[in-house]
Amino acid sequence: ENGDRTNRKKARLKYLLEKWGVEKFLDETQKKLAFPLRKIPLTECEPRRPVIRHGHIGAYSQSQSGLNYVGAVIPVGRMKSRQMHQLAEIAEKFGSGEARLTVFQNIIIPNIPDADLDAVKDRLVLIGFHHQASSVCGGMVACTGSRGCKYAQADTKGNALVLGKYLDERVILDRPINIHLTGCPHSCAQHYVGDIGLVGVKVNGADGYNVVLGGGMDHEAGIAREVFWNVAFTELPPLIERVLKVYQSKRISGETFIEFSRRHQVKELQDAFAE
Repeated sequence: ENGDRTNRKKARLKYLLEKWGVEKFLDETQKKLAFPLRKIPLTECEPRRPVIRHGHIGAYSQSQSGLNYVGAVIPVGRMKSRQMHQLAEIAEKFGSGEARLTVFQNIIIPNIPDADLDAVKDRLVLIGFHHQASSVCGGMVACTGSRGCKYAQADTKGNALVLGKYLDERVILDRPINIHLTGCPHSCAQHYVGDIGLVGVKVNGADGYNVVLGGGMDHEAGIAREVFWNVAFTELPPLIERVLKVYQSKRISGETFIEFSRRHQVKELQDAFAE
């Protein structure tokens, strides 16, 4: 009602929030509700519980005795129709016919009996997916990209697959990280809350990215900071490889990538990752 609906580039709730501020936004929201919003002092709130990175991937016991769920890796959420049918068959034959989508573009199949767990894992591998993932690809998210969106400045899904394969062959991580590729500032892949966020831009007419570092979710919530600009995609994989290797060589013992990147100023990060 109150946003700019005449400009598609500004037709997002975040622009109204920026214009109004939080208090006015909440006041106007209250007018729409049939019940009063409850406000609790931050000091009375419990901190967010730590979350296991990529914890949705793999096989885990459910609270119901004898049942399990399996998180399958779907690279950047891209499936062929044949694979979709085969996933449905797995869910119906071994589970309860149910499949759940995750924010990391993977799929969870619940309610699998103990006796069928190995069969489900084998079937997932057979149709081209997996129940395990590397510390890189398990948390790689990409928006539709230029193949399906007129606003996107880069082929995010295609680039993500190339980047993931490149890093898997060259970097061994002992801690999982999240890499988010989004094609434009609309940020459908939420680049600003990824350990490494990539925002599509055109560089001499070809795919390129701005690079942000240090974003996080849940108990690590925070907005990433821009560190590199206008990086051609041809130069991006070796840059991200260097970022990850420098992090592993210069971190404090036990330090996560988020902690490492937030501990340094932007200029310090630029200098550390320079060749």
